[in-house]
Amino acid sequence: MRKYDKACKKLLVLTGATGFLGYKVLTVALKAGYDVRIVVRSANKANKVLNAPSVKELKLSEEALSFVVVPDMTVAGAFNEAVRGATYVIHCASPIPSFGGEAPTPEQYEKFFVQAARQATVGLLESSRSSGTVRRVVVTSSTVANIPFHYFLGKGDDKTFSAENRIPLDPGPYGFEFQAYSASKAAALNDSEAWVAENKPSFDLISILPGWIFGPDELCTTAEDFENGSTNSVLLNILRGTESSVPFTSNAVFVDDVAQIHVAALDPQIPGNQAFMATGDGIDGMVWEDGIRVVKQNFPEAIAQGRLKTTGKQPTIIVRVDAKKTEETFGIQLAGYEQQVKSLVSQYLEVTKA
Repeated sequence: MRKYDKACKKLLVLTGATGFLGYKVLTVALKAGYDVRIVVRSANKANKVLNAPSVKELKLSEEALSFVVVPDMTVAGAFNEAVRGATYVIHCASPIPSFGGEAPTPEQYEKFFVQAARQATVGLLESSRSSGTVRRVVVTSSTVANIPFHYFLGKGDDKTFSAENRIPLDPGPYGFEFQAYSASKAAALNDSEAWVAENKPSFDLISILPGWIFGPDELCTTAEDFENGSTNSVLLNILRGTESSVPFTSNAVFVDDVAQIHVAALDPQIPGNQAFMATGDGIDGMVWEDGIRVVKQNFPEAIAQGRLKTTGKQPTIIVRVDAKKTEETFGIQLAGYEQQVKSLVSQYLEVTKA
């Protein structure tokens, strides 16, 4: 990763710090020297973050790491107090698919995914403008935000998608969670860019568009934590023998890399009002079942013990994504699927050992 200016103790407001990516962004930002104010829905959620080992070992002052409770991020003005005095904002929080956890009903998809993502993102921009101090906002988007949904159903062609591609909002109705989630990401990306173009605030906007995000999750401390609720659970299920006939796309990124990009994007040396794709393994990406080869080579004992299996099935859809601009801008080589698998499985086996 290219070296950028030190944070100089400027205040960063971070949403989503209780989640997989957001927590990693938090630790990267703290180590880079930012004072961080996390936005949480409850004090209990904040405590989970504040008591996590990699945060506690930093021995931070209350000024270096604080939190503010915003129970409903979709309410107008919800972030006004949260961003007061901040120089930077990173917005990782967004409704995500349940991945096997408790899911909204189809009748709730529009409100749960699309409306919530749009209202929270634009509301955060409005509050950032009102603050008078914010100079840059970085938003976690997704490759689903700028790739037409039919590509994720295996009905696309061999077009290569860059960070500059845009798609219109899918108005619904939405047949399943992932379709509604995809629509929410496209809506938030389009809305945020349109808002900045129209309002010309004193801050600029950078959007980061990762594919599937894999890697260690420090907030997972029990076997149950790995069972559902994140992209990691999807990968682990395959490596534990799940056989799926529903194909998934080939675009994935290492959590450490995408977190580093979010924080590096705060640096004023990076021109604002642009977007960056975040996917490893070149334009074609990875093949899901290659993860089985990785565990065969690196974790034979776990296979012999039955903790991992080599019988999993997961078809892959190749969707071509060009992240070269990201690698060149940030001076980073995005880690490939093999490293993603090895790092996640190492943590999983450590946490779940008898």
